[in-house]
Amino acid sequence: MKYTAVALAYSLLSPTTAFQTGTTTLIIPTTPPSPPKFPLIGTLPDFLLRGGVSSLSQIYTDMYTEYGPVFSLSLMNREQLIFSDPRVYDQVFKAEGKYPIGAAEEVSTFNTFYEKNNLKMALKGVARGEEWKEWRGALEDDMYKSWEGYIPTIAHVCRQISQVAGREDVEFETFLSRAAFDMFTSVMIGESLQTTDGDVATVEDIEFVKATQAAFDTTGKLLSNPLEAMFGGDLQGEFDVNMEKTYRFANRMNKRAAEEASALQKTVTTENNSGESSESKCPISAIKSKFASPSFVERLVHRGKLSNDDIAEIAAPLLMAGVDTTAYVMSWLYLNLASNPEAQTKLAAELKTVLNGADITTKEQMDSLPYLKACIRESHRLTPATPIVVKMLDKDIDMIVPTTSNDKPNAYHAKAGTRICLNLRGIPMDPQYVDNPTEYRPERFLPEAIQARKGTPSEIIDHAAFADPFGRGKRRCLGSNVANAEIMILAARLFQDWEIALKEDNAEWKAAQKLMLKADPYPAMRLSRRV
Repeated sequence: MKYTAVALAYSLLSPTTAFQTGTTTLIIPTTPPSPPKFPLIGTLPDFLLRGGVSSLSQIYTDMYTEYGPVFSLSLMNREQLIFSDPRVYDQVFKAEGKYPIGAAEEVSTFNTFYEKNNLKMALKGVARGEEWKEWRGALEDDMYKSWEGYIPTIAHVCRQISQVAGREDVEFETFLSRAAFDMFTSVMIGESLQTTDGDVATVEDIEFVKATQAAFDTTGKLLSNPLEAMFGGDLQGEFDVNMEKTYRFANRMNKRAAEEASALQKTVTTENNSGESSESKCPISAIKSKFASPSFVERLVHRGKLSNDDIAEIAAPLLMAGVDTTAYVMSWLYLNLASNPEAQTKLAAELKTVLNGADITTKEQMDSLPYLKACIRESHRLTPATPIVVKMLDKDIDMIVPTTSNDKPNAYHAKAGTRICLNLRGIPMDPQYVDNPTEYRPERFLPEAIQARKGTPSEIIDHAAFADPFGRGKRRCLGSNVANAEIMILAARLFQDWEIALKEDNAEWKAAQKLMLKADPYPAMRLSRRV
């Protein structure tokens, strides 16, 4: 097909990367390089020889080196077009239209579970079109947009978590999963279940955290073994059992919170005899919430747009995702800082200077900690929780890609339904853009370093697409702002209170892809009180 004016189509590029071409130049679509493809199975043989799903992160790194910034794969009849330049990927976002398709649709195990159990509200969260828009619209104000209101709540829970962080009765990786659970339940229902404290946590609460971890890990295995899912083997059975445990617990907890909030709201409305239900006068927090701000469930009840059953069903998948995704990101942050004590010392010094023992309770405090932000950003560059970002469109798209010379740019055509991916293991690990890319150096992302890169090819690593693991655009993770706050607030608290080190200096692990990337095995940590 014909292409429109190149200069116009690629005007999103900065001047340093723009190319010279006439406004009437047309480009013939380029066939991207690819491993050998075979009928039916596509590039699967090459993929398996490289290690398969468990080696996904390294595979995308190696393919970038071998094939360059654009390549294609075909796995199990699914076409993938992989780009490394996020500015090219921006063209996909511009073409999304009113109803973008979310990456969650790709996680077929969860979606099949929702369908099998007729979970209508959960299905809306992974749907397309007006159903998804309705779901997002019902939740966005009280989660995505109102995240700053939860900061004091998160800070309170992080102080509780830090008080028990030095115990050795639980592995540190498990401790972080429980910490993620405690933080997000406090946001969700206005109460931390304190699973990090073995003296307080109930068996049921601990089992929930275990079940969510198992469900996520098993999902990764099922997605790489579709025949197992198709024929209902042991792995599928394990997933179903853990999903049922997880969903039953989360649904019951959130429904109870919604019913309590509804009852309290009725009581206050009756006492006031006003019939008012304005958000600014939310009566629930004054009676029930243990924190300064009403919980997510309380806010939803107060708005009155959803039934308690719908709130419970909506909240359950959010709670599951809020626990595991955040835990994966945190596990890499603490491992990178434990493995690089000089960076940890610099972080502790910044925290002492800025906070001097206090908690983060405002966004302004978060913004006053550039080294902590740089530590988190560098951890994501070096060890992203997932090696690619996936988008799909319901229509064909033509993408223009610059070349290194002043020749015509390349163009690539993707049919509707193609998995269009951004490779997070390409440019962020390329020494052409990042000095010593295999080293953990938070200084790369301090404000002065970012400023120094402006106008150079290396400034591409500061693109928003590389900033965090929660996606971009209209379908960015609903809880992303809360999750980023949790990660930062807990790190500020723990690294003020504790020095975190590897128990064994020569500990070894590899990056293994489950549903997300994790260190396997996760090394044991030693926590010592910071003096």
